[in-house]
Amino acid sequence: MNVRTKISEDTKRKVLIEAGHRCAIQTCEYARVEIAHIIPWAESHDDSFENLIALCPNCHDLYDKDKKIDRKAMLIYKQNLGLLGSRYGEFERRVLHLFCENQMVNAIPLPGLSEIQVYYLIKDGLLAKNGKNSRVLSGEIPTWEEYQLTEAGKTFVEDLRQARSLE
Repeated sequence: MNVRTKISEDTKRKVLIEAGHRCAIQTCEYARVEIAHIIPWAESHDDSFENLIALCPNCHDLYDKDKKIDRKAMLIYKQNLGLLGSRYGEFERRVLHLFCENQMVNAIPLPGLSEIQVYYLIKDGLLAKNGKNSRVLSGEIPTWEEYQLTEAGKTFVEDLRQARSLE
């Protein structure tokens, strides 16, 4: 019989940082999180970073106890966390989260000169300026400009919302 060991603090920290100290399920709103095994410890005896994910207690129960979230979906959540965390900054991830939470919203006004904040979303063809903006305050700088999801951006957000692979 294998004795269950404690997950190292370093590994816990990495898992929490990967998820931004939030539930890994993009549309979840619950703030408190705990560390969950993707492949249950009883099956794998694996406490590695790759087999761990940050989940709120509710989503953890939906996965482990109620089996309402399957393993394939959980593996996709983990994969998507890695992609989002390595590709997009915190601000960009919050913009994506806003679109995930609000299906009817496909545009967002941002302060003038915010393009650098959403640079990779623009570069990847997910977000674009739509030409709407405020009056110019000084020089050529508007107080705000509107950015909207492109067709590729809408697909990306829907894939994220539905826990489909982003790769």
